[in-house]
Amino acid sequence: MKKFVSGIIVGALLFSGVSAFADSVELIGKKVAGTYTIIKDGKKIADAAIINGSAYAPVRAVSEATGATLTVEGKTIIMESTVSSAASADEVAIQINALNLKRTLLLKDIQAAEGGVKMYETTYIPNAERNYQGASTELVKTANAKALEDRKAEYEQRKAELADLQQQLVELDAQIAALNN
Repeated sequence: MKKFVSGIIVGALLFSGVSAFADSVELIGKKVAGTYTIIKDGKKIADAAIINGSAYAPVRAVSEATGATLTVEGKTIIMESTVSSAASADEVAIQINALNLKRTLLLKDIQAAEGGVKMYETTYIPNAERNYQGASTELVKTANAKALEDRKAEYEQRKAELADLQQQLVELDAQIAALNN
């Protein structure tokens, strides 16, 4: 979770930093309307200046607070996130638990889809075929042919949905395996 929050903060700063550099010519001589205090985990890390309604924060202070590394190459500021192994292990455990929950729900969806496919194979399509073959008039036979065609199309759709769910399960298992390694 810390990595996620840090990522959002770093992303916001990068985007605001880009606009700061793009607008830097316009900021020269502008009046600072006020300041915001930047607080992380209850501790003040820096003040951000308010100019023309936008907050401009010191990138180094924010990067240090979020654990990101900061390098400057020419006129480019490069921020890269770093994650401690303890936080990383906790985040991986949380991700694995979430994926296992998703897997359990997906297995229930697959079981329901398999039941639906089986229902079409054993009941719906055979009944539609019997009705078609036992039609007494050409009009009824045409209507029953349409119903049979609809049932077969629904059956194919159910099989496609089942195949999609099974593919999702394979991908989910691959994600879980990758996190466990």
